[in-house]
Amino acid sequence: MVALFLNKYPQRCDGTRPICGPCQRTPKDDPCEYADGPGRSRTRALEETVSRLEARLRELEHPEETPPMALHNPYEHGQNHESGTTIQIKVDAPSSSYSTHSSPSSPSSVMSPLANIPSPHPGGSSGSSDRKNSASPAIEPGIALPATRHLLEWFFTHASSFGFFLNVSRFTNSALLPLHFGHQSRPCRGLLSTVYLWGIHLSPQTQHKDLEHTLLMRALRDTALDLSTSDPHPHRFMHTIQAETLLGYYFFRNGNILEAKRHTSSAASLALGCRLNTLRSSQQQQWSSNPILASAPVVLGGSISLPPPQDPIEEGERINAFWAVFTLYRDVAVAVDPPRSVCGVFDAPGCQIDTPWPLDMDMYKKNILPPRSSSTVYGFLNHIQQREDEHQLASTTNMITKASLLLHQASFVAGQYYPNMPARDAQTLFAAFQSVQYLINSLRSQLSPLEELDRQSRNLSALREIHLAHSLIHGSIIRLNETFSHSDADCRQSCIKSAQAMVHGGGLNVAEFGCVNPIMGTLWALACQTLIQEVDRIRSIPSGQTPELWSSSSQSSDPGSISPSHNHRQHHLYAGSEFDSKEDLLPRREDSLLASLRQGISALTFFSANSALMKYQLTNVQGLFSVIGL
Repeated sequence: MVALFLNKYPQRCDGTRPICGPCQRTPKDDPCEYADGPGRSRTRALEETVSRLEARLRELEHPEETPPMALHNPYEHGQNHESGTTIQIKVDAPSSSYSTHSSPSSPSSVMSPLANIPSPHPGGSSGSSDRKNSASPAIEPGIALPATRHLLEWFFTHASSFGFFLNVSRFTNSALLPLHFGHQSRPCRGLLSTVYLWGIHLSPQTQHKDLEHTLLMRALRDTALDLSTSDPHPHRFMHTIQAETLLGYYFFRNGNILEAKRHTSSAASLALGCRLNTLRSSQQQQWSSNPILASAPVVLGGSISLPPPQDPIEEGERINAFWAVFTLYRDVAVAVDPPRSVCGVFDAPGCQIDTPWPLDMDMYKKNILPPRSSSTVYGFLNHIQQREDEHQLASTTNMITKASLLLHQASFVAGQYYPNMPARDAQTLFAAFQSVQYLINSLRSQLSPLEELDRQSRNLSALREIHLAHSLIHGSIIRLNETFSHSDADCRQSCIKSAQAMVHGGGLNVAEFGCVNPIMGTLWALACQTLIQEVDRIRSIPSGQTPELWSSSSQSSDPGSISPSHNHRQHHLYAGSEFDSKEDLLPRREDSLLASLRQGISALTFFSANSALMKYQLTNVQGLFSVIGL
């Protein structure tokens, strides 16, 4: 108790050298430090560092108090500017003031103010004497970057795969306005910086790739400051949700799961804080009649909840914003969390989701909005009939959202199984199993087969989204059945058929997509692992034993083992002509599996070239591939 008291209330130093009295009575690892000793003490150095960081923070929060720094144009001599070819990213002066400059030959080619993050001043001092040094580390030359228009084009070619929910035309028009960076008629600084980051990340011009880290640092800083600025942007909440979603996808794609989770959680917190989960709620009348709920403001950065939407497009953006965050949150959980731990903020008690299922943006442009809804997710998972019109049934965004939800639900349900479950728990589990299986089959029936799509009438982005919806459905089937595939022939067959269907993708050349949603890495790896396990199982069959006998003998002998189906139709597992010889059946089956496996590995290999997550998944598959000697 005495030791705790001394630690909580330290005694004053008596100045005795070389060790003061309190330190003699309570020994510590660090030696005593004295302010009048030679050089700066570690305490003094830390105090100066804190003072410097506080000064820098004041400069960031109040840029108008620090005079701007004049910057030169390094291209004004000896280079001919073509319209829309390059812009200058000016570095920050130590005050973080923004400088923009547009080429006179191209008024629409707005100059981006993105900058390098200043490096700390040497010696821990931020005094004016350091700023006078000609070649200070904090001031670097201007950096050439493709024009804003090109950055937007590179990003929007693939934006739908990375959770962009705003209206593309409106965003592009505001981003290209010849106004300074941070002007309230243009997108928020954080969002614009994040879109520029994605533009460089997806750029076919490799000479600019070395700027990606600089742009990432700027995007992180600007996004963090947008909600706390003294001059708030009118769309700061929606734009910050969009920026956090894009950053979540960026880190997810690049394999930085911790950062992906952090930004995804930030987007989810903002979405819930802005009540995007109760948009167009059929219970809205009850909310407005409740004085406590109706008057409760959402205080974020000193502001309140969102104002009413101005038109159907803006309302559609908010609906799609919620589901974009919801989908990313589910996908990250499925990709990296154990099946029993995939629940999160959207599963918390009291988290009411009334927002109707999303529509495609083209529908909002036609003044089409989904019908009002209540308990949207709960009703869907519990087979409560919801009112859905033909627009929702035709919406690819709607299908992807539901498929992601089912992938998450299938992972969770299958993760509840454990050996020797009590009979009551087993009945509950298999009731949930059959429920999710029914939902998967119902949603699958609403999707047109990929083989039947009119590929001439659909653009590449639309094909990519439909392919994603199908892949999520196949992944849901595998996740739901894989736990029982070792003991149940039907479950095993469902996994194999879905794995083969996923990697073949209806004959689509996935390399033409250029980029895909990061969850595809998890899905393709899941399919490949399923196929590898089946090849290994076939090779383990004793010579001369028929597939039918092997299927029966493979049922678990564990008396506590349970299976979701009671009849095993082995002829589905090795479907073939009744005239096929048993000697030819297994080799032909193995060849088919290996062909599908090569297809899946080929897709992972192609996309791993610019995605660390895909590369990680490919490495895991190759490791499993080598274990069985393939």
